[in-house]
Amino acid sequence: MVITPDGTAGGTPPREGIEQIQLIGAWKVTMWRPLDSATGGPHEVRIEPHENGDPQEVARGISSTVLRQIDTASFAEETKPLADLASASAQDVESFRRELAALPKGLSDEYLAVLSALYVRNVDAGRRAPIHDLEIWTGSKQATLKGHLRAARQRGFLTKVEGKAGGRLTEKAMETLRGIQRGEGPEEVRLP
Repeated sequence: MVITPDGTAGGTPPREGIEQIQLIGAWKVTMWRPLDSATGGPHEVRIEPHENGDPQEVARGISSTVLRQIDTASFAEETKPLADLASASAQDVESFRRELAALPKGLSDEYLAVLSALYVRNVDAGRRAPIHDLEIWTGSKQATLKGHLRAARQRGFLTKVEGKAGGRLTEKAMETLRGIQRGEGPEEVRLP
């Protein structure tokens, strides 16, 4: 699942939303819901042939069996963490991403401190999938973010907790965050 501007055919302007793709046989099923919808299933379902789908199955068309296999319940469950984020508008997410992009490039101390603070905030809030929330707020893939959190731990910004999500900010991380807030270096980054 990704949050992505999703433009449709016919010149409709891009829109922010939550998208999930399921592969069912020869078919690619794309479900979409707007960001401002806090709960529930998809608002749109698009079914099209999968690029590697069996041409004979595609030629037979979409069957009722394919329709019954569309898992809207998993879409609703996976997007449930966004209910808390629904109060945060797409502008809030984009604003945070712009502030994050203004930090020094690469795995800078500032970036790792902000990422660690956002991660700890989500863990402390009891979020079941804090890395998923980071994906939403940063626009980076979960695998990339896991590597960045590993780097944050290795470089002393985040403590380690064996076998589960978590950790605490270190003094080094807190000092780096205080430096950002005082305007030492890049502009201030406000955590969501």
